[in-house]
Amino acid sequence: MNTSTTKKPRQESDRQGEKKWYSAFMSRPEVGPFGVMVLLFCMLGYFSIPEGQFSLNPFSGEGFNALGIRNNFRVIAQLGIVALAAGMLIIAGEFDLSVGSMIGFAGGCMAMILKWGFAVVIPYISFEGGFHFEGFTLFKIQDVSPLLAILITLCMTLSFGWIQGWIVVKSGISSFIVTLGGLFFLRGLTEVSYRAFNRAPDQTAGSTTVTDLPDIKNIINVPGHGEMERDAAKSLPNDQLLEILSTVPASTVAKLTERLTYVNEKVAAYKTAMNAEKMIATLEKSLAGAKKSGNDSMVEILTKKIEAGVNVPDVVAKAVTDIDIAKAYIDTIVTARPVANFFGGDIMEPVFNWLYYTVDWNVNNFGNIFAKGMYSALMIWGLIAFICYLILSKTQAGNWIYSTGGNLNAAKANGVPTNKVKISLFMFTAFCATMFAACQVFEVNTADTAKGNLKELEAIAAAVIGGVVLTGGFGTIGGIILGTIIFGIAKEAFFYIPGIDGSFYRVFLGAVLVTAAFTNENIRKRIMGNI
Repeated sequence: MNTSTTKKPRQESDRQGEKKWYSAFMSRPEVGPFGVMVLLFCMLGYFSIPEGQFSLNPFSGEGFNALGIRNNFRVIAQLGIVALAAGMLIIAGEFDLSVGSMIGFAGGCMAMILKWGFAVVIPYISFEGGFHFEGFTLFKIQDVSPLLAILITLCMTLSFGWIQGWIVVKSGISSFIVTLGGLFFLRGLTEVSYRAFNRAPDQTAGSTTVTDLPDIKNIINVPGHGEMERDAAKSLPNDQLLEILSTVPASTVAKLTERLTYVNEKVAAYKTAMNAEKMIATLEKSLAGAKKSGNDSMVEILTKKIEAGVNVPDVVAKAVTDIDIAKAYIDTIVTARPVANFFGGDIMEPVFNWLYYTVDWNVNNFGNIFAKGMYSALMIWGLIAFICYLILSKTQAGNWIYSTGGNLNAAKANGVPTNKVKISLFMFTAFCATMFAACQVFEVNTADTAKGNLKELEAIAAAVIGGVVLTGGFGTIGGIILGTIIFGIAKEAFFYIPGIDGSFYRVFLGAVLVTAAFTNENIRKRIMGNI
């Protein structure tokens, strides 16, 4: 008797049947990325622990010490800003391959405006001295503030984003082709502009890097000296530093003295410990040599010395001087350029100070504070992600985005302004690229044509890894955030794994990307009831 059974096809009524308690959770597209993220966190925490040390604490390794967290989340946050825009555009059924070039273009515009000012020039043909072009300057602003530089740059980038979106919706040409053209156009325009504005008189070709920008975020108002950069203020002659100190309240001086004393004592203690470790290392090296030569008496002597420990003289803590207090006070003066500090400064400084002075964790090998705080890009990423979540999950505009990517014809039939939705999202990608560029320009005080290279592909990959379906209509902000973290952490984790080339992370991400694409499509079909 044949007892074989055939699997019954899935019926529409099955969707109303009783489901297991974990079914809703497991059907979420963020489940897979979350598991991969946890795995990568464990890898980074374990493999970044220095060789020869054993610890179950993942924060004892280089990957998750204070400086590691600061640097890792800088990379993650900057990629996350453009990944949010790329993800929302994919949900609406379109792509933007010009994001990376837009970053370089926006950064170049900002840096050149800050360095040489802004002018509106009308070109015209002149025949005086031969055929050539000249320009008529309508107006010029020599000293441009950070806010105005950002607004001028946004006018240009948002206009380009609108043009790309308009071409896509009006011509019906694939956004892949339109934005690929935008990629080459913007990258070429950026390089031409850099070389035109950044060429010395004795050079035949200009530089593709804008440098020598002032550290705008660290311009402060020093009592008695006006506005100047923080480092320049700390380099003032001693008599002027003491003059500044005379204006500081006694309570502030006492607090700064207490902190500096604590730092100096900690540095002295760490130096003492380092001297002891060096002594032990020397004895262990001598012990190894004695064992190799078969000198048993010397082995016995050295073993006893190592077991008894070494007694090194304590390093005397440096005395706190008035000059030290004056420089510490200058570090506490609030910036006079809050916009530049918003994009290029640090956040969570009180938390990192607490981790150093109270918890005794944010300490480097020499006893000084390891990291001042997190980069501002993390805050900007968080703000944009929160706004995107509200729009996509809580507003009618979010429904329009999903319906535009899910079924364009049905969305149009139901009165959804699909053209406006797509154009708005192309402009949003330009906005996010400008925010990315602003973070870089005000953080490192320079701009380069190579900035943003391949970021368009990394942003798309992060969105897909986070559960966004390439065909449109499916995806969440939470998933995009997880995909971005996976991409950023994978870059670091594989560099710590012994015996594996650091570039292997690209192989890993490639496999995760393809797997995520299959999984996302499977989840989409299940939600739609196709399987």
